[in-house]
Amino acid sequence: MGRKKIAESILQWLFTRYLSLISRTVKIVWDEDNIYGDSQIFGFWHEDSFFMNLVLEKLSHKTAPVDVIVTADTRGNYIEDMVRRCGGNALRVPDGYKAFPALRKIVQDSYEKTHSLAVALDGPLGPRHEPKKLAFYLSEHAEEEFVGVSLSYSACLRLTRRWDKYVIPLPFTAVTVAVRNYGIVKKNAVPALPVDAKAAAREECISVAVPERATERLSESV
Repeated sequence: MGRKKIAESILQWLFTRYLSLISRTVKIVWDEDNIYGDSQIFGFWHEDSFFMNLVLEKLSHKTAPVDVIVTADTRGNYIEDMVRRCGGNALRVPDGYKAFPALRKIVQDSYEKTHSLAVALDGPLGPRHEPKKLAFYLSEHAEEEFVGVSLSYSACLRLTRRWDKYVIPLPFTAVTVAVRNYGIVKKNAVPALPVDAKAAAREECISVAVPERATERLSESV
């Protein structure tokens, strides 16, 4: 096994073990305005990707099984593993124009099977908090309700050198999960979306200036 594969295996092991620790120690506070149907389109901010694995695991018990749209490049390998460990299914979609054939298949499948879909609104590489049209394209063409999910953390690590300011919640903290249903949304009529679950509250987060090389590795992995 090469050094790169060994490093990937170590990172994957660390991510999954920490996610398991978080699942046992973090308190989730739900703030929901949504009637869960057979299938919906869930959208969230890329910075919340780590904890969203646990959120989607909980939501899968309220709605149809959740498929998560994940980038097809190597960064998606780690995400797919965590999604699978939380009982979800990852749909690998290429970036850019190469995504259209895969998206057409996803829309077609939505007519044939009852599954919800989840996508990072500003993923895979930003700009931060600027929603792309993917989730709304899926909502419009699959005729499924769009449901926005935003999170707030009472304590967390925030990787400030990453474009998305990626959040890693600390153990024994509280995470507020706001779930809002916007109905069927057209890709040319994107609503204003909150950036966190408690817009008026301050997050007690530790800003972490990760060394450049470590930041590059994290950027490749999540």
